[in-house]
Amino acid sequence: AAVAVLARRHPPAALVVAAAGAFWSFTGGLLLACVSYLAGRRSPDARPALVLAAAALVLGTLPLLWGAYPPDTWAIAVVTLLLNTGPAWLLGAYRRQHAALATAGWEHARQLRREHRLVAEQARSRERSRIAQDMHDSLGHELSLIALRAGALEVDPGLDERHRTAVAELRATAVTATEHLREIIGVLRTDAEPDPVTPSGEGIADLVERARDSGMRITLVNEVDTAALSPMVGRAVHRVVQESLTNATRHAPGTEVAVSIAGDGERLEVRAVNPGPDEAREAGPNGVGGGRGLIGLRERVRLAGGAFAAGPTGDGSWEVCAVIPLRGGSAPPDEAAEEDEDTAIDRLQRAARRRIRGWSMALVAVPVTLIAALAALMVWVMATNMRETTLTPEEFEALRPGTPQSEIEEVLPPFSVPFDSRELAEGAVPEGAVCSYYRSSADLFDRERVFYQLCFTDGRLSGKGEAPIR
Repeated sequence: AAVAVLARRHPPAALVVAAAGAFWSFTGGLLLACVSYLAGRRSPDARPALVLAAAALVLGTLPLLWGAYPPDTWAIAVVTLLLNTGPAWLLGAYRRQHAALATAGWEHARQLRREHRLVAEQARSRERSRIAQDMHDSLGHELSLIALRAGALEVDPGLDERHRTAVAELRATAVTATEHLREIIGVLRTDAEPDPVTPSGEGIADLVERARDSGMRITLVNEVDTAALSPMVGRAVHRVVQESLTNATRHAPGTEVAVSIAGDGERLEVRAVNPGPDEAREAGPNGVGGGRGLIGLRERVRLAGGAFAAGPTGDGSWEVCAVIPLRGGSAPPDEAAEEDEDTAIDRLQRAARRRIRGWSMALVAVPVTLIAALAALMVWVMATNMRETTLTPEEFEALRPGTPQSEIEEVLPPFSVPFDSRELAEGAVPEGAVCSYYRSSADLFDRERVFYQLCFTDGRLSGKGEAPIR
C-alpha cells in the first residue's frame, strides 16, 4: 500500500519501501522489480537512484564488518538486490527516453508543418497580389478606354448641353474609378519581391516563341482562342504555361516540353509535360521552402474556379495540368489550407499508433500464449504422470505377500514414484529387498493421498504398507 501511494509522485521513496519488503518475501522481490521499473520510467534524474544504491550498499556493509552475518549471505543479498533493481530500472529509463524521443519527433514534425504552412501562405499571398496587379492592368486599361471615348464624345459638336454634361460626368467617374482601383491595388501589393517582368498583353504564342528564342524545345498544341478569354481565366492559363516552362528550364534543362490547351465549350484544360524530373522538384511542393511556384499556380487556378495538379507520371515524366471553367467560377475551398497543423499531425500520430498497435499486441500476446501453452503442457504431463503412478486403495488391498512378482506387476501402474533414499526414514527398505512406490490417488489436490511401498525379495512380494517418508 505504501509503495502504491509513493510510486507516482516519489519513486525513490517507493524504491526504499520496496527494497525493505524484499528481505522478507519473494513477493517483495517482484514488487521491488516493478518499482525499479517505475522509478526509471518516471524519474528523469538518475542521481537519486544512484544515491539510494550507494546508501543501501554502505548500510548493508556495516553489519558485515561487525560480524552480524557471514560474507556469503551479504554477497547473495547484494547480487539479489542488483538483479531485482538494475535491469528493471534500465528498462524503465529506456522506455522514458524512447517516449521523450518520440514526443520530440512529433513536435519537430509539427514545427516543420507550420513552417511549410507559412511558406505556402506567403506563396498564395504573392499570387493573389499578382492577380490583383493583373486585374488592375486589365480593368485600368478598359476604364481608361471608357474615359478616352467619353472625352472624345464630350467635344462632339452634335451633342446638346444636357448630353454633354452627362458624358462629362461619365468621363469623370471613369477617371475616379481608375484612381481608386490604383489605390486599392497599391494597398493589396504588400510583398517586397518584384513581379517578373513580362511584356504587356503577351499571349500564349508570344510566350512560347520567346521561350524558344532562349533555346528551349517546345511543342505547342492550342485549340482555344486564348485572346477571347476573360482576364481572370486568360491570365491563369498564361501563368500555368509560364511557370511550367520556367520549371522545365530549371529542373530538366535540354528536354522537350509538350504544351497543350484544349476546351469543350465549358472548360479548358492546360497541360505541360516534360521528361526527366529531378528529385528536388519531386520533393518541392512538400518540402519547406520549395515548390512556391506550384503553390502559387494552385492558388491562381483555384481562385479562377478550377482544379490544379502537378507531379510525376508513370513513365517518369513530369506533368502540370490545370482545368479551368471558361466563364470562371467560385473558388473551391482550399482543403490543404483549412486543415490545422496540429490536427494533421495528431491524425498522422493516431495512424502510426494504429499501425504499431498490432505489433504491440503481438509482442504481448505471443509470450502470454506461449506461457499459457507451456503451463497447459506441464499440467497435462503432471496429470499423465500421476495417473501412470497411481495404485488405487482397492488394488493395494488385493495384493498378498508371497505372490510372485510377475503376477504383481500385471496389476501395477506402468511407472513408480522415484523416491530418494534421503526422503525415506532410516531402515525403510528391508535388507536384500527392492521396493517400489506408488500414489494412492491421481488427484493433485487430494489431501488424504498417501504413498504405498511394495518390497520384493527373491522374486516375491515380501512386504507392503505406506511409505515411511521423513
